[in-house]
Amino acid sequence: MVGDSVAAGGGRRAGRFVPAVVLARWALWRLPRRGHVCYLVAIDAVAVVAVVLAAVRYPPLAAMLPPFALLLGGMLVSAELARSVERHREDTLLGPGVDTPWIFAGVLVLRPGLAAALIVVSALHQWFRVRRRPVYRQVFGAAATALACLVAGAFRTATGAGPLSTVLDTRTVALLAAAGAVFLAVNAALVTAADGPRRPREALPGLAFDAAMTASALPLAWAAEAAPALVPLLAGATVVLHRGGLGRGRRDHVTLDPGTGVLTAASWRGAAEAELDRLGRHGPGPAVLLLDLDHFRRLNDRYGVRIGDAVLRAVADTLRDEVRAADLVGRSGGEEFAVLLPGTGRFDAMAIAERIRLRVASTLVALKASGDGPQFVGVTVSIGVADCPDGLLEDALLAAEAALLRAKAAGRNRTICAEPES
Repeated sequence: MVGDSVAAGGGRRAGRFVPAVVLARWALWRLPRRGHVCYLVAIDAVAVVAVVLAAVRYPPLAAMLPPFALLLGGMLVSAELARSVERHREDTLLGPGVDTPWIFAGVLVLRPGLAAALIVVSALHQWFRVRRRPVYRQVFGAAATALACLVAGAFRTATGAGPLSTVLDTRTVALLAAAGAVFLAVNAALVTAADGPRRPREALPGLAFDAAMTASALPLAWAAEAAPALVPLLAGATVVLHRGGLGRGRRDHVTLDPGTGVLTAASWRGAAEAELDRLGRHGPGPAVLLLDLDHFRRLNDRYGVRIGDAVLRAVADTLRDEVRAADLVGRSGGEEFAVLLPGTGRFDAMAIAERIRLRVASTLVALKASGDGPQFVGVTVSIGVADCPDGLLEDALLAAEAALLRAKAAGRNRTICAEPES
């Protein structure tokens, strides 16, 4: 597993296609469980094949282009207005978040190819404008949404729900609501199979948020067909509800470090304590990583604070890319980071830490062109690893800090694991 990161740092071979290089460096291949990797790849492949077949079998109609443009434009505007909330919203089973009403409305009024286009645009907007998760997670989220949309669309067709351009009777509304329930159920099943079940107490607020977003798609779909002038009003109401914290889906209880986008030290500690309380003694004990950038002050003095801040952001981005969505990443000091890895044993934690160390060592930040001077600058990290079998965060942090000091004393740019207590 550790050797994967060495290959990722090498240069691109001549004659290889860029997509092949990108796929070869995908963090997906470095996940510890091969069954998990196979499942994610299978869902992605099935989604692509299913969307292509559905688009060929039911090609878009010219009459659908105006409602498609209306839904696409409304989705992008709503997403921009809700961007500040979406950045700090806790993950729910439906990845699109505030885009869900527009996507499910597309399922109800468009052919599969155009509905899939809304999903792709939503995923790209989230990547470039909201928050960047590991690419394989972003792709899987879009694939799960696409499959849920196809199944919900097939359900609606099979039940014979009437066209939305007419007056909606009770039967049609009930069938559309049932299609929404199918959409939620399929998406939830796919995501749960990938991430494991959540406790009901934790899952209910997210499910309520997802259900509310899906329900708001019904009047939006009807307006797109029968009363386009109502679409902006419905969109505005959805954004206001969303920004108000509908379904308790926001991370109002945490604070992000403005320089790096990861949790602040206080927020990380609070979130880590809450996670340890939630886990109790069930399953493998969590592990803690403490990372310190080697000779960072020397880099800051030589190249300036602006370059130092860029290096910190690059390291934070690397940490987010290399860990799972459930892991907690925080900035514990000026050039120090902390990571909590729930359900991760000592061996896997060491493999993850080594992967992070190698990835950081291969990460470069561009400098201004300056004649014969360097064009890029990088940094290395020393990492201390400790497990937390008894759920005591303070003891784990002390052990990880001691391991980190040993790593720095041994020459830096290395990973050392704390010895287990006898």
